[in-house]
Amino acid sequence: MDKARAWIPIYIGVWMVALLCCSDLQAQLTANANFNPARIETGDTFSLRVLVTGTNSEPQPVDFKPWAAVFQGNNVLSHTGWRRSGTQWVQQFTLICFDSVQMELPPLLIKSHLGETFPTNALQLDVFPTKAGSEIGDMDSIREIIREPANWTDFWPWYVGACVLLLVAMRYLRKPRRPKPQIIKQPDTPVVPAIPIHMMALQRLAELEKQKAWTKGPIKAYYVELSMIVREYLEKRFQIPALESTTSETKQMLAHVGVPTELLQSIEKLLAQTDLVKYASHIPAADTHLKALHHAQTIIEKTHA
Repeated sequence: MDKARAWIPIYIGVWMVALLCCSDLQAQLTANANFNPARIETGDTFSLRVLVTGTNSEPQPVDFKPWAAVFQGNNVLSHTGWRRSGTQWVQQFTLICFDSVQMELPPLLIKSHLGETFPTNALQLDVFPTKAGSEIGDMDSIREIIREPANWTDFWPWYVGACVLLLVAMRYLRKPRRPKPQIIKQPDTPVVPAIPIHMMALQRLAELEKQKAWTKGPIKAYYVELSMIVREYLEKRFQIPALESTTSETKQMLAHVGVPTELLQSIEKLLAQTDLVKYASHIPAADTHLKALHHAQTIIEKTHA
């Protein structure tokens, strides 16, 4: 009888160890996802938080394939790794959306470390359009994109390119030099002088006015062409990337190259007017279309010297 009692603590210890070893397998895996916030303005960033409970091992990456039809993968700007918070595993994503729409998003899929797949809850996202006012001053300033920190792995193509160039240079230096071929002088041909950039821009504006492009097709196409002519001229005239920059960035670069304040304000006003039509679907009054074109002509005439 005493010997049997002595074995009781051993049995209890073995039973508790077995429970601890199997706890991860017996726990029910659950996943929960939520947006913060769930109602946003077009172009705003927002976060997606995924919580997993019921496992002591780190889950596998979140599968976004169920969203592929309604939410593109390039709308996911960045994400953290899985981190432990108490009894839960937490992962956070930074997302962005440019279309105004109400989305019913199906559950995301997550796999455990053992390969078992389990879904999150379904989500709803409400994206409302940016309100466009009747005046240029009503526009909100363009928000900066939240960028993830740079990592050395982001630049591996540059490393590979540098190695390839080094190998090519070494092979070229080792290659025997060939005698230089005799240069046969060709008769001189008259060089046709290139058209100055300001004359080219003014010609394009004159053609746009002659065609009365604002009366043909969507009014947005006319303002897109007008903006393109002005930005391409500014880029070539002042050697700045105006075609790929925002209006505020273009203004700052022009200020650095010495454009007077009065002209800066005039250029900003015209580009902001075209931005309203291109991005906010603003429809200007009928008498402003030709005025905008003449405004562009004045800017070019005052800055080409």
